[in-house]
Amino acid sequence: MDSVLRTLPLVTPLVGITGRTSLGAVLAPGAPHLVDSPVDWFFGEYARRVREAGGLPVELPIIDDPAAYVDRLDALLLTGGGDVNPERWKGPSDSSILVSEERDAFEFALLEAALRAGIPVLGICRGLQVINVLLGGTLVPHLDWAEGDGHSKRTEDRTQRRHRVGCEAGSILRQLYGSTTLVNSFHHQAVDQPGKELRITARSDDGTVEGVEHVTANVLGVQWHPEMLDELEPVFGWLVDVASQ
Repeated sequence: MDSVLRTLPLVTPLVGITGRTSLGAVLAPGAPHLVDSPVDWFFGEYARRVREAGGLPVELPIIDDPAAYVDRLDALLLTGGGDVNPERWKGPSDSSILVSEERDAFEFALLEAALRAGIPVLGICRGLQVINVLLGGTLVPHLDWAEGDGHSKRTEDRTQRRHRVGCEAGSILRQLYGSTTLVNSFHHQAVDQPGKELRITARSDDGTVEGVEHVTANVLGVQWHPEMLDELEPVFGWLVDVASQ
């Protein structure tokens, strides 16, 4: 059995997927005995898209040794979620922003281990921002929802492609999508200054950063939510294909 498991990633890459944390009081309000029980939870669309692309998804609960996951993984998918703590990028403090120190610490350590191991990484929405901040970049703390392309229309159908993104020549995103693509949009922050060895490779028409890539490593981040769209997006195929090599 052990030998079979060791050869499996050569055929079906094992893709680790990050999730969110909460308490039973939030997710199971009708169960008072679970109010203080910690819960790791995951939106299923990420895993389904990885599987459709040919990978084997595994969801990653928070543990105190994230590098132990990376030892077994062929690729990493950093998912969407709440804001990265602005203290990590010397941003303005805002008491109204809900952050998870636990999730931040876990994902930053997980990404550091993935970069050391050289496995491919795809960051989606918050995941892109985690990549950027870890590598020393900064964020736009808040986009005006009423201006530009309207990047945080949370009342809309999540599958709706609401604005155009242009992809830079010579980039992975250009290879995957061509010069432009239409995307959905559910974010109130964005990349400001890119981190070390990151290249901005996609922007919306109003100039908002929508994609970044590492100049040498297989690391790609997109600001939209490709997992929610009605067709399998090519970024998932990219992640699985690179992990298979």
